[in-house]
Amino acid sequence: MKKLSVFFLATFFLGSIAHAGWGWDKQKFHSAKSPMVEQRITSPSYCFDAGFDFSIFASGYWPDAGNTILSDEIGGGVALSYFFGHNFGIEGAYAVHGGGDAEQVGKLNAVYRFPLGGECCSTIAPYIFGGPGVFSANTSEFMWNLGGGLDFRLESWGCLGLFADFSYNWVKENQPDFTQVRAGMRFPF
Repeated sequence: MKKLSVFFLATFFLGSIAHAGWGWDKQKFHSAKSPMVEQRITSPSYCFDAGFDFSIFASGYWPDAGNTILSDEIGGGVALSYFFGHNFGIEGAYAVHGGGDAEQVGKLNAVYRFPLGGECCSTIAPYIFGGPGVFSANTSEFMWNLGGGLDFRLESWGCLGLFADFSYNWVKENQPDFTQVRAGMRFPF
């Protein structure tokens, strides 16, 4: 039994000295570091680069309550826009609503979009717009509009875009103010 106790004591002593060692890098063996996580910051999609977009859309407008001149109408239209970079651009749009004596809306807007970036949202861009326009229903009236929307691009389909927006329109003289909603597709070229 004495030999076994001496053996265990010697093993413990020699093992302690071997592990303690001189020049031992305590930081290397005893501080558990969390693994490094690489954070990638991606830029907005190349789909929001400078260039032209042609849009087709379905549209509807709703005049303010209490008007006796216009009724709610649906229709559609086209738009052509040019962006000078990721954010700022101009857009000309034309829409026709209703049948028979159709109401027509023409706009020239300044557009500012906010491409989100990141891995999940690089193809999404909220935007705001506003500018002058013309509203025609038997007579032509000058108007101003202000609105916002959301643009979603499909990179794998050549940056084809889907969008939806709304605007409030202040008509200058005889026609009532109205809200317009649009939803459609954008084709960059």
